[in-house]
Amino acid sequence: MKDLYCNLEKHLHELCLMPSRHVGSPGAAAAAEYIEKTFRSYGFTEVKRLTFPATGWRFGSMIFTDLDNNSAEVPGALPCFFSQSCDVTGVPLWLTENDLTDLTSEKVKGRLCIIELIRGALDVRGRNGIAEDLDTMGAAAAVFIGTSHDTNSKLERSPVLKQIGCATVGEAGSLYLSRNRNHRYTLKTDAGTFPHTACNVAAIRRGTGGKRAVFGSHFDAAPLSQGACDNASGVAVLLETARLLKDEMPEWTFEFAGFDAEEYCLGTSQLPLGSENYVNGHPEKDWAFFMDFDCIGAHLSEELLYVGRGEKLPAFESIYPLKPIRNGGDERNFDRLGIPTLWFASCPRFQKFHTPADTIETLDISRICRCVSDAVKVTHQLCR
Repeated sequence: MKDLYCNLEKHLHELCLMPSRHVGSPGAAAAAEYIEKTFRSYGFTEVKRLTFPATGWRFGSMIFTDLDNNSAEVPGALPCFFSQSCDVTGVPLWLTENDLTDLTSEKVKGRLCIIELIRGALDVRGRNGIAEDLDTMGAAAAVFIGTSHDTNSKLERSPVLKQIGCATVGEAGSLYLSRNRNHRYTLKTDAGTFPHTACNVAAIRRGTGGKRAVFGSHFDAAPLSQGACDNASGVAVLLETARLLKDEMPEWTFEFAGFDAEEYCLGTSQLPLGSENYVNGHPEKDWAFFMDFDCIGAHLSEELLYVGRGEKLPAFESIYPLKPIRNGGDERNFDRLGIPTLWFASCPRFQKFHTPADTIETLDISRICRCVSDAVKVTHQLCR
């Protein structure tokens, strides 16, 4: 147990101290390198990088200042994932849900638009659609009012934007803007998208029999965040589960995969990304199950095991409550093919993922140790 704790601690520190691990970033490249190096150090001889095309995002800088208040910075403002560059000054055009139904290019062209809370587009797909519409109409920038205390850099995340700059604010920034609705602001962002070759990293332990299982976690993270819980924690669990299972149940073939580009929004790309690309690259698709590790071991969290197509699995016991599949992460790409899935996850009392507050201090390594131990025990039961 001491070795497990120390290894997990090392993985977490290595991953969390890397630069932002969003797709296309130097941090994501460093994470892939670390995963490959660790797999090899654990004795895996078959380690592969499986590449696929994606849209990468580059971020340089952003300023969002109130010109009528001595150029004070708007509190907690961040660029949205896949924002383009912009440089706009003026009194914002505030848009409510009703305003969105009859927008015209004449109304928004060249403007800094602020999107208030709206019932019909609170989900990310709705916000992506708003950004894309404003982009097509020629708006210079869109600022999305957040839904939580912390600022979520993935509140909008459309990789198909052409020219619009997008930003978001949490509670503090939202209150500031609301109190100063008619002030003049400057929003200047240096950012942009580019064609990118991303990769999954897989280690394979070949078995003597015909049965196969795959274990995975995504190593990319929301921009401008350590991505500690989401998902350095899952990567650490994957690496240690791989170490502990490498020489177990030799009749089984075990695949351990780190996935890139999970943090895209569903439906925003025609490209098969991350775990979807992994699934598509295996035409036989005969895995007995997929075990996913995503958001593990947060302090003050409810720890759960989400199971999909459990009727196809042998009976097993876990220390965690079993819940129905959520299809909220990489498991969805396996489930759609009828493959049973198991997703180890924790639901924190205070949600910090997708924000700069998702730091290593939010994690309890002893909880992550328990997840690794249970994953190994559950695997033994499934593979008996």
